This record gives sequence, C-alpha cells and structure tokens, in this order.
Amino acid sequence: MKIGIIGNGKMGIGLQDAALEKKLEITLPDTPLRVEEQLSFSDQPDILIDFSHPDNLDKLLSYSLSNQLPLVIGTTGYTKEQLQAIKDHAQHVPVLYSANFSLGIMVMNQLVGQAAALLHDWQIELIEKHHSQKKDAPSGTAEQLLQTIQHVRDLQPVHNWQGKKREEAQIGVHSIRAGSFPGEHEVLFAGPDEVFTIKHEAFSSRIFALGALQAASWLKDRSPGYYKLEDLLINEGV
Repeated sequence: MKIGIIGNGKMGIGLQDAALEKKLEITLPDTPLRVEEQLSFSDQPDILIDFSHPDNLDKLLSYSLSNQLPLVIGTTGYTKEQLQAIKDHAQHVPVLYSANFSLGIMVMNQLVGQAAALLHDWQIELIEKHHSQKKDAPSGTAEQLLQTIQHVRDLQPVHNWQGKKREEAQIGVHSIRAGSFPGEHEVLFAGPDEVFTIKHEAFSSRIFALGALQAASWLKDRSPGYYKLEDLLINEGV
C-alpha cells in the first residue's frame, strides 16, 4: 500500500515520520496545494491521508474521485457544507473522517454519550486545551464530543460564560490556547454534591499519526461509504 500524504504542517510531517518508522511506502504531492489548482502526484498512491487545510477540500475530493482512491481525512475546521460534501463523496469511494485519531478519544466519546444519558439531569461542562498556534476553537474533537452529548441531551452550547447566569438546557464549552498542549479534553458532569469527569490527555501528536495510519490500513479494502473511527473499533476489536 502506497500512501499519499497531503499536508506539510506539524501533523503532515509527523505522519510522514510515523509511516517511515513503520516502513510504509509514502508519496507526496508534486507541489503544495496552496499554490496549485489541482492535486498531483508523480508516484500514484493507493490511498490518501489528508491533514492540510479546509480550503484544499475541493481539490482533494476531485483527485480522489478521478482516481477512485480511498480517503482518510483528519483536517478540522470544515463548514457544514464541506462536511456534507465529504459525506456525498463517500457514495463513490470509501471515506473515513475523524477530528481525532486517538483510540483513547474514540473510547472517551463512547463513554461520554453513555454518561450524558445516564446522568440525564446533571449539568455538563466541556473543556479543551491546545497549543497556542491552533487556529480553530472549539477543537474538532470538542465539537465531536458536543455532538455526542447533544444526541442524547437537548443542550444549547454556551462558549466561555461571559457574565451570564447559567440556564437550564445549556452546556458550557471552554477553549484554552496556551503553551504546547498537544491536546487535552475533559467533560465534567456536576450533580448535587458530586462531580464526575471523563478526561483524555495526549502527550504527543504521534498518537494521531499512528491512528491515521491504522485507519488507512483498515479503509483500503472497504466498499464506498462514510466511515468513522468507531467503525474500526467495532469491526476490528482494536
């Protein structure tokens, strides 16, 4: 399997290093997408992994469709329309999209949904911390956790309480950008006289690269469809 890696930022470079460490064959775009109208590779890949920028989505989907290549996407910050375009694209080729490729976050997401349903009248706060250079806030992972909670609780997000009294059916969402945090997510459930938290800490971005490579290995033999990282866990027992 030859992996085409799109993205030359921190995650893209980390993905290249992790692939070479595992002795996987990789190929890179001929030129950066930000200066080209189309994605191109001198050495044709068998599957694509994208950790680049939302602005590159149309070029990425076009190349994937033209060459019928499975696609793993880890880029965050997409609009609702772009996320729908990814799902539509999955009708033609297998696509796995995840805002976070940590297996620990995947399990955390499952537990958060269960806790939100069981503690149905408790107040919930969501706190995420990332390095000071991260552009999107809340993080894609925080948005994913929020969606999981909202699937079982009708809660309206309030971002960083600003002199407002808490009302019923609200959830606080807090983003911290400082230092060099690779990523930390915590969901706090507060009931009368007790607090329960579910927390995940990433100590390096390497875990995300390894998770994306594992996802690519799993996705390459799938039929067209829209997949999540949880599908890998359920079907392969990771």
